[in-house]
Amino acid sequence: MEIDIAAITTALGVLIILTSSLTELFKSMFPKIPPQITATIIAVLLTAGSVCAYLSISGIPVEWYMIAGGVAAGFMVSYSAQFGYDKLGEILKLIGGGK
Repeated sequence: MEIDIAAITTALGVLIILTSSLTELFKSMFPKIPPQITATIIAVLLTAGSVCAYLSISGIPVEWYMIAGGVAAGFMVSYSAQFGYDKLGEILKLIGGGK
């Protein structure tokens, strides 16, 4: 089995954008639920679901550790969706001269 790093990186980027977008949508619909919890739930569900879909389409037998890896990756996607863009904005401000 060959690992395609470009496809994995693209998939993670798409999952981060989807998580961020859906969190904003659900944040306005359910204002009493903290956005961090919402983002984590959305990210884990999307990522684990994407892993299952990929395995099903590829015809690869699903093993427990693949699902566990999808859940772990979901937490990383959640963290990136919550804090990644803020850090990117800070870096761009530093590069741009603090404006």
